[in-house]
Amino acid sequence: MNRFYIEKLMVSGGGHHASVIDFKPGLNFILGPSNTGKSLVMDCLDYMFGFTPKKNKPSKIVDNNHGYELITLQLATSNGTVILERKIGDTKITVSSSDPTVEHGMYSVNHTAKKSINTIFLHLLGIDEPHSVRSAETGAKTQTLTWRSMLHLFFLKQADVARESSSLLAPGSMGPTASAAVLLFLLTGQDANNLVCDEDPRISEAKKKALIGYIQNKLQETSNRGDEIKQILISSNIVNPQATIEQVRKEIAELQKEINSATQESQQLMSEIYKWNGKLSEAKTVAYNFSVLHKQYQSDIRRIGFIVDGAAAIQPVKKKVRCPICGEETVRVHDASFISASTAELKKIQKHMAELSLAQHDINIQQEKIRGNIQELEQKKNTVDLHISELRKKLSSFEDKLEQQLKFIRLKSELDVIQQNEIQYKSELFQKETEETIEPSKHNIFEDYSYHLIHGFEKKLRSILLDTKIGGADSVRVNMENFDIEINGLKKSVSMGGGFCGILNTLTTLAMSGYLIDLDRYAPGFYAVDSSLTQLSEAEYKEQSSTIKQNFIEYLISHAKERQVIIVEQSKRMPFIPEDSDEKSVHVIRFSRNKNEGRYGFLNEVYNPEDQ
Repeated sequence: MNRFYIEKLMVSGGGHHASVIDFKPGLNFILGPSNTGKSLVMDCLDYMFGFTPKKNKPSKIVDNNHGYELITLQLATSNGTVILERKIGDTKITVSSSDPTVEHGMYSVNHTAKKSINTIFLHLLGIDEPHSVRSAETGAKTQTLTWRSMLHLFFLKQADVARESSSLLAPGSMGPTASAAVLLFLLTGQDANNLVCDEDPRISEAKKKALIGYIQNKLQETSNRGDEIKQILISSNIVNPQATIEQVRKEIAELQKEINSATQESQQLMSEIYKWNGKLSEAKTVAYNFSVLHKQYQSDIRRIGFIVDGAAAIQPVKKKVRCPICGEETVRVHDASFISASTAELKKIQKHMAELSLAQHDINIQQEKIRGNIQELEQKKNTVDLHISELRKKLSSFEDKLEQQLKFIRLKSELDVIQQNEIQYKSELFQKETEETIEPSKHNIFEDYSYHLIHGFEKKLRSILLDTKIGGADSVRVNMENFDIEINGLKKSVSMGGGFCGILNTLTTLAMSGYLIDLDRYAPGFYAVDSSLTQLSEAEYKEQSSTIKQNFIEYLISHAKERQVIIVEQSKRMPFIPEDSDEKSVHVIRFSRNKNEGRYGFLNEVYNPEDQ
């Protein structure tokens, strides 16, 4: 799995010299008196991890930043460096990186945003696909897996260190089911992506009422329709519809046969009429041609008669004329021989005209006969068509009668179906009205943890407790009812007192984050905690607490090379101040709260009023 750790934290801007904390692999101590900005270091880290202060709640970063404007966080990965920059008061984080797997750009601290910083941190863990986890014991509600939903396992701020509730579960409003589901995912990869959601009982009840109302409406509609059909059937006076239908169908078949025969006869008559109309058209054409020829004969007779009459009026005369060619005189004689020829032609034409008149008479008689035939045929066809019309009226009457009988049968069948539907609707209504509302199923997320998984963690924690020499380690176990550790069968706050919760919570989360690494599961390469020794100051625990503190610090130093651990603590709560040693992978950052000695505090040029 992917690992990353913190290299540098820097606060800059506002005319100040940049305030820088360099972190190294191994054990990092940030030590100093009160009011030197130690916890502010953790707040700035948390701010860069996506925390956004509430508007109605004061914030050291946003409301008391002493003019500083920008926070920069540098992370080291196996592939390079990732740099995050966030303006104080802004909800956007700018990401740049030498790691080729990390996309540069502007990201929102809102995990629901299209580009959320959540995706960057999950990617650094090796989680690139979206995952959801179970969020409630009842039903199958889920929520999105986020970086901040798991951060409490690797990053403990002062306010959460000494809480008496389980340190394995996230503080605040997240809820035990969701928190335990997140840890389960980190340990096993088990998510709730394919979880089928149970329906809210209120929604189920609303659906039930709506369905009952729907069935009631359908039942009423069905009953009304049944009553309507019953009235129609009673008023129809139909006794034996099936026998009537058979008889009517026979009548219809006979009528249809007669109509078909008459229709065929009508079509044949129409064909004959078409044929005689063709002959009439031909006769009309011949008569027209005879008429044209008759007019031509009349014109020829007038023309030839005029010529004959003119020629007869002219006497034969001899006249000398001069030849226009040779110039000799010659005699021109008016020859009347053509008159006899014209007279013969005139008689011929008159004969033809007489013959044409006979032909015209014949063709006229023929037209009259044709028209008589056509008229006779049309009368016959009209008679047949009238008969067909009467037959069709009779057929329509029988068809109406048939439809009435069929409608009766259809209504009777519909009534049968309606009566069956009424029975079904009444049955469904009874079932719905009497059925119990199904309560949503409950799922105990802790039942998904195997004994092997929990026992492995218990062994890890027991080993750390033995190394730190905290008593009762032999009987360390996880109580699955509250998902917290027990020592000698007692809760952590009871077994050793409330002052030891801070140490025990630190060791528990330190063990779990280390256990995740041992299993090669999802976990960063750092662990940070603020003020885990603070509450071990009560007088009754003075001597014992000193021993526990001593063992705790020595344990951290002896395991400094395993991973990056950041301890923020007051100097006076330390049993001793460790030496800075690259060889032992121990790095100590000290704040003096003295303007003349070492580094005053986290923020440059920022001093407490009493130290001015």
